[in-house]
Amino acid sequence: MIIRGILIVCLFTTTAGKAVSGELMRLVREPTAGIVAPRTYYFSMNTFPDDGLRFSLTAGIFPRLAVGLGYGGWNVTGFNSPSWFHHLYIKARFRLIDETESFPAVLLGFDNEPEAIRSGSTYRRRARDLYLVLSKNFLSFGGDMAFHFGVSADVRNLIHAGVWTGMNKGLPGGFGLALEYDFATDEADSVRFDNNGGFLSGEIYWESFGQVRISLRFIDVFETGGESYRALGVDFLGLF
Repeated sequence: MIIRGILIVCLFTTTAGKAVSGELMRLVREPTAGIVAPRTYYFSMNTFPDDGLRFSLTAGIFPRLAVGLGYGGWNVTGFNSPSWFHHLYIKARFRLIDETESFPAVLLGFDNEPEAIRSGSTYRRRARDLYLVLSKNFLSFGGDMAFHFGVSADVRNLIHAGVWTGMNKGLPGGFGLALEYDFATDEADSVRFDNNGGFLSGEIYWESFGQVRISLRFIDVFETGGESYRALGVDFLGLF
């Protein structure tokens, strides 16, 4: 049922409006320095156990500014009655510096959506809140390769800054790989990189001209926060 829903979304979005090519907006869970152009919207959806579904919609307002909302729930598919998140979550991005041949793109963002509670988990990661991320692309065999580095701060109770890094690699035929590592420096001591290994996640994806991205995610490979799991994801960029 989940796969059928994702295919329906892909069919609808690929036939809606003109084709538009966009920047990479995320690795697996972590944001990149990608931005949404004015009059362009970015829709992202992914599953999580059990029968959970989260989604977000971000729209370009000005050339360097994009804002959006995130929402979701548990038991969205399956037989049980859905249980929705208690809040809408705010997402905003402001591109400070565009990427050049010698310097990465720099983006300031805000996202107050924490990791959704999932079955088999023992720990729930906090929201990024205010974050700064750098992204740099390089030409390579088979497709572009990019490296990303970010830091984040809890605007209500700053104890330690969050730190993450990652990379993505394009492959022939529109396929690609993404990998991210959260050092968990802003999380509980028990899950930090120097104790329980931090959070490692990966993704295999296929995308069409930067407009549609369909992915299989491998979340929390080290099982730092509980059982590792697989998830399906769909991202779409369109015009309004």
